[in-house]
Amino acid sequence: MRLGARQLELLKVIGTTSALVVPCPISRRLCEIGLLQAEADGSFARITPAGLRALADAAEAGRIALFRLPSKQIQSAK
Repeated sequence: MRLGARQLELLKVIGTTSALVVPCPISRRLCEIGLLQAEADGSFARITPAGLRALADAAEAGRIALFRLPSKQIQSAK
């Protein structure tokens, strides 16, 4: 399955930090395909093992960089 750029970015944020508190159309679609799992009341969503695998596959394919500082932070660190 090929994920879009926004879907990958959302998976990256959830997979590298915490859970998503406010559902959105992208997160609902990721829940439908099993990459996120929402609470029964829909209050938040968390990444599933399948979502972590999809995120890792995208990182290995070079479609997304998991741990990279934004260019502004890199410049200010010098």
